[in-house]
Amino acid sequence: MKCHAEDEPKGAFSFGVILLIFLTGQRAAVTNQEGEYESITSYVKFHAYDGQIQTIVDPKIFDEVRRDEQAQVYLQDFLALALLCTQASNESERPDMIDVSSKKLIRIEKYIFLTC
Repeated sequence: MKCHAEDEPKGAFSFGVILLIFLTGQRAAVTNQEGEYESITSYVKFHAYDGQIQTIVDPKIFDEVRRDEQAQVYLQDFLALALLCTQASNESERPDMIDVSSKKLIRIEKYIFLTC
């Protein structure tokens, strides 16, 4: 399977959606407060910019990191990476997958290995 450079922003967007699914424990389409379906990206962006990370993160994950400030920093990094990958307004502003995998994930990966 060949990967073309023009597919990288789409790949980054898909990867960001997967990160949001892991982070929230929700499906790619969620039901909002009005009972209507919206994309997980819209839902998370709305709450993330209001500083409501506890309403975004899966309660099981949030309970586990609640008392660990370093873990909360990595959780914020995880969320920031997902939001960066899902910038829908301009594909050129999204990171390339090579940048995501080689630079940004390394910080998160190091934390995971430290806590295991």
